[in-house]
Amino acid sequence: MSEMVSREKSLEILLERLIMMVGKSNERAEHLHKRVLQLERILLEESSQGEKEQKTFIS
Repeated sequence: MSEMVSREKSLEILLERLIMMVGKSNERAEHLHKRVLQLERILLEESSQGEKEQKTFIS
């Protein structure tokens, strides 16, 4: 009986740790996604500014 309780406790701990790992992984993925969106926004802003500057040099 003690062995069964110990095994159940071990499985419970393992499950809790796996859930925590998945949660942290999701947080990192969300953080990375936000950074990618931020970079895309910056690149779009720079490219639109570059187009405006090119138009002024041509005109």
